[in-house]
Amino acid sequence: MHKKRNKREDERSAKTAKLDKKHLSDKDKKSASSKDFASKKEREKKKVIEPKDILLPDGITVVNMGSLLGISFEKLASKMNGLGFEYPTPDFVLNTDVSSLIALEFGMNPIIRQASAVETKPPPEDWTSYPFRPPVVTIMGHVDHGKTTLLDTLRKTSVAAGEAGGITQHIGAFFVTLPSGKKITFLDTPGHAAFSAMRERGARVTDIVVLVVAADDGVMPQTIEALKFAQEAGVQIVVAVNKCDKHGATPSKVKENLIRYGLLVEDYGGEVPAVEVSGLTGLGLDQLEETIVAVSEMADIRGDATGPVEATVIESRVVKGKGNVTTMLVTRGTLKSGQILVAGTSWCKVRTLTDERGKAIKEAGPSSPVEISGWKELPDAGDFALEAENENQAKEVIASRIEDKKRQDSMKSIEEMNAIRLKARAMDQAKASGQVDNEAPVVEESTAIPFPIVLKTDVHGSSEALEGALEGFPKHEIRIDIISTGVGQVTDSDVELAYAANARIIAFNVPADKKVMTLAQKRKVPIDSYNIIYKLMDDLQEKLLDTLPKEEFTIVLGEADVLQMFELNTKSKEPERIAGCRIMSGKVVRNETIRVIREEQVVFEGKLKAFKHHKKDIMEASKGLECGMAFDGFNEALAGDRVVCFRIDKKRRTKLNYQ
Repeated sequence: MHKKRNKREDERSAKTAKLDKKHLSDKDKKSASSKDFASKKEREKKKVIEPKDILLPDGITVVNMGSLLGISFEKLASKMNGLGFEYPTPDFVLNTDVSSLIALEFGMNPIIRQASAVETKPPPEDWTSYPFRPPVVTIMGHVDHGKTTLLDTLRKTSVAAGEAGGITQHIGAFFVTLPSGKKITFLDTPGHAAFSAMRERGARVTDIVVLVVAADDGVMPQTIEALKFAQEAGVQIVVAVNKCDKHGATPSKVKENLIRYGLLVEDYGGEVPAVEVSGLTGLGLDQLEETIVAVSEMADIRGDATGPVEATVIESRVVKGKGNVTTMLVTRGTLKSGQILVAGTSWCKVRTLTDERGKAIKEAGPSSPVEISGWKELPDAGDFALEAENENQAKEVIASRIEDKKRQDSMKSIEEMNAIRLKARAMDQAKASGQVDNEAPVVEESTAIPFPIVLKTDVHGSSEALEGALEGFPKHEIRIDIISTGVGQVTDSDVELAYAANARIIAFNVPADKKVMTLAQKRKVPIDSYNIIYKLMDDLQEKLLDTLPKEEFTIVLGEADVLQMFELNTKSKEPERIAGCRIMSGKVVRNETIRVIREEQVVFEGKLKAFKHHKKDIMEASKGLECGMAFDGFNEALAGDRVVCFRIDKKRRTKLNYQ
C-alpha cells in the first residue's frame, strides 16, 4: 500500500514537471516571437532613418524617374498630381529641382553633382583694427562734360591726349598722390550712351562717385543714369560742377536741377557736397581733393591685405608681346607674381604686374589698380577674381563652372522643350474637341535683310558696349548679325570667317597689318576701322541705309478730266471707247503711267493705248489742251473721271524705320 502511494506521488510529480516544461516552452516561444517582432521594427526603423541614395541627372523623363525610384508610372503620376503637376506625361522632362523633390517624397536621398568652388573669405566683424586704404573714386557723368580733362589736371599727366575725339573709350584705373601724401584710386568711365554697362560696373566697385556736371550744359541723360547707378550701389556721392570758368556757366542752376532727381546738395540743406571746379584751369581742384578725403575719412574706409587675394576685373584685352592682359582692382589680400587666380571661366598664373604707368611692381594691396598678364583665356570685364591654392584647383573650378554653365543651358532647354510639348498637346486636345481648325498655323518668316559683321575691339568693355549699341538698331527691315566678336587686332582667320559669311569687319581701336589688309583685298572683305564710337554708329547707319531698297515716291506730272466718251467701230466685235479729255494741270505724257480715279477710288492703273489730238498721234499734252485717250486693257471709263499721269521714282533712304 505504501508502494502504491509512492507510485501515485511519482506520477503526479512527473505530470507537474511536464506541465511546467510545457509552460516554459510556451513562454520561450512568446519571448522569441516578441524578439523577432522587435527586430523587424528595428529593421524598418533603420530603413526609414537611412534612405536610399540615388544619383540624379540634369534632366530625366517621368517614366525614367519611375524606373530609377522602382515604382510604376501610374503611381509616380498620381504622386505628381498630388504635388500640383498637371498632365505629368511619360515624356515630360524633370529638372534636378523637381526630381529631387519627388525623390524626397518617396523617401529617397537625392544626390546632385556639386560644383567645385573657390571660397571667399568672410568679412571681419570689426574693421577698426585694419589699416586705412585709399578710397576708390569713380568719375562719372555725361559725354563731353570734362571728366577726363578733370582727371588729367588732377594727376598732371595726359589722360585725354591718347583718347580719340577727347572721349574716354574704356575704363582707366590709376593712383593719384595728393600733396598731403594721401592716395586716391580713380576710375574713369566713358560718358557715351553705349558704355552704360561700363559705368554700372564702375559704380559697383567704387567707394565714392564724383558726379561731373557741366555748368554750361546742365543735367543730361548720362548724368541721370550715372546718378541712378551710384544711388543703387549705395555709395557716397560728391558733385563736381565743371566748366565754371566758361561764359554763361550757371552752377546754381545745375544744383537746383539735381534736386529733381533726388540729389540734395549741401547748398540747399542736403548732405551731398558740391564743388565748383574747372578741369581746364584747375579752379577748385584742391577743394575737390579735400572733399573726397573728408568723405572717405567719415566713411572709415579700411582694407585687409592678408589672406587669399580677391579682385575685380576692370578691363581685359590682348596686348602684343604680353598676350591676354587684364586691369584689376585688388579688393582684398596682396597680389604677387606667381599667384593663381580664377575669374569667370578663365584662370591665370600671374606672370607680370605693372602699374598704370607701365612700371613693373612686386605686389599690389587693397585699392590698387594693377595690370597683370598670364591669363589662359580673357575673362570678362566685371568678373570677380579669387586666388586658388594651386593650378589643379584652378582647373577643377574652371571645369566645374563650365559644366555648371552647360547644366544651366540644359535646364533652360528642358523648360523650353516642356513648354513646346505642352503647347502641342493642348493643340491636339483642342483639335480633337473640334475647337480649332485642323490646318496648321502659318508661320511668317522674317523678311529682314541680313547685315553680317565680324566685330574686333581693343578691350572687352568696348566689345560689350558695341554689342549693346548694335542691339538698338531696328530689326524688321534689316538685321545686324554679329557673326563673331573678339579682342585684339584683326587676323587672317577673321578675314576668312568674314569671307565665308559674306560679312564686313568692324575694327574698333585695333590695327590690321599689311598682310591682313592684302588678304582682305584679295577676298574682297571690307574692313572698317574706327576709334570714336559715335562715328562708328553714324557710319554703320549709313551703310545700313545703303543696303536697304531705295524708297519709292510718286511724282504727279499732270491731271486731266474726262469730259465725254466716244465709241469708235473697230474690226473687233466690241467698239473702242475713247475718252475725250481736257488737261487741267501739268502735262500728260504718253509713255508714263496713267491712273483713272472715280469718286476717290482708283479704277484703273496702267498705260495709254492711244493718245491723240484731233486725228494726230501725240506724245504729250499740256494744260488747256483737249485730247482723246484710250486705255490699255480698260474700256469702262466714264465722263467725270479724273485721269492722273505720274511717274514712280526712287531715292536713297535717309533714315531707318524704328517702328
